[in-house]
Amino acid sequence: MKRIVMVVVMVLGTVGSGLAFHGDGPRQFRESLNGLNEAGAVVSTTGTGTFKAWINREETEISYELSFKDLEGDVRQAHIHIGWPQNSGGIVLWLCDSAANPSPTANTPDCTESDPANLRAGQVTGTLTEADVQNVAASGIAGPTATTAGEFAEVVALIKAGRTYVNLHTLKFIPGEIRSQIGDPHEGHRH
Repeated sequence: MKRIVMVVVMVLGTVGSGLAFHGDGPRQFRESLNGLNEAGAVVSTTGTGTFKAWINREETEISYELSFKDLEGDVRQAHIHIGWPQNSGGIVLWLCDSAANPSPTANTPDCTESDPANLRAGQVTGTLTEADVQNVAASGIAGPTATTAGEFAEVVALIKAGRTYVNLHTLKFIPGEIRSQIGDPHEGHRH
């Protein structure tokens, strides 16, 4: 009997740990980008994309994969912005850049990483940390300084709450050609 109780306690402890880890909000996201999600003006475009992101257990890194195809304009940059689905907001994390629109963060990959000759389709991967956070004073987010880290935990909380979006900008649609709210159950898909 003692052995059965010990096994039950071990199983419940393991299950409880798993629930605690998964119960505090999503850590994996898969979003579908399109022009209909653009704000303030909806964009009619053939372009589509997918954004996948994974927040590590310690919430100190976000690994991501951004893919896009059939854009009507040449890709220039992609970011995570703070904002509601119907609004535009400040850039808080850069996902990719180009020579025409370089990122202020040194480790930002080029948007044409997978095929430098193709400016309308591609895939880019990266990892974001506190060093990548950009100042968004209107939202109360501070980037890193010489003496302080960027407010990465606050950015992660905004992402998990569905208060950020991914936006891919092109030469034809400078404010953004394709977009999706991150973690919004009404747009894209969340895991």
